[in-house]
Amino acid sequence: MFSTTRRKRRNPLEFIYTKPVGLTDLAVLEVGTQAGTPDMKFGPGVRDMYILHFIHSGYGTYAAGDSRERIGPGGLFLVIPDTVHAYWPDPDEPWHYSWFGFTGTMAARLCKQAGLAGNTPVRLPDRSHSVAPLFHDLLALREEPAKELLFTGLLYRIFGTLAVADEEPALRPDVGQHVRKAVAFINARYADAIGLVDISGHIGLDAKYVCRLFRQRLSMSPYRYLTDVRMRKACRLLRGGQLGIAEVARSVGYQDQLLFSRMFKRMIGLSPSAYRDRALLENRE
Repeated sequence: MFSTTRRKRRNPLEFIYTKPVGLTDLAVLEVGTQAGTPDMKFGPGVRDMYILHFIHSGYGTYAAGDSRERIGPGGLFLVIPDTVHAYWPDPDEPWHYSWFGFTGTMAARLCKQAGLAGNTPVRLPDRSHSVAPLFHDLLALREEPAKELLFTGLLYRIFGTLAVADEEPALRPDVGQHVRKAVAFINARYADAIGLVDISGHIGLDAKYVCRLFRQRLSMSPYRYLTDVRMRKACRLLRGGQLGIAEVARSVGYQDQLLFSRMFKRMIGLSPSAYRDRALLENRE
């Protein structure tokens, strides 16, 4: 069992920040554990990252929009970036939880596959999908030399354990071929000014149908997949440190540097210049 008594006496809140080490699909920004007190509340407010909480003991309430959910041991709740929310402990049995703060181009898709979607993304205790051991004493990894990779790998394992079955109807056998052809086109032409019309025209299908195929196969729109590809390529170019921001933007299909910068910060969590500076600093260490 996860012991909470000792933590409450010594330090009710412990957390560490991490460096995403160039990861873009899924990057852990912080982990921590919180032994709540009855008067400890967050919000209503917003956060700029996804935060996945797991309840070790006690109870509390998570509210988002017009919905609220009381959660106890074994439950999880997800904070979604830029979404107004609040959470607070039960006054008689305050909760003790651990959390991952993360971002990345695959973050939304992984959360959806884990059944953490909707207005109030909560997973109640489920013995068939227990992730308690994976949240046990996260901070023990703080001294590991590759803790960023270990935390990211652990978060992938959590998503894999929570993954729910795909409830979409079976697709025709040729659907996979259509999507693969579209994906190949995007990966080859991402630096050009392409859009949905170009993608659907390349594979000879109606644009709305192409969107449906992408959502059923990849859980995202063609535009989102194109943006993910562009952002991954941009991260690689920025880590190289040899190109200016405008040159990187044009190299991944954005003629407007400001639009590229806004999109990059929305997807990665940092401005292009901040991402490049951090990557260069990490390379020197």
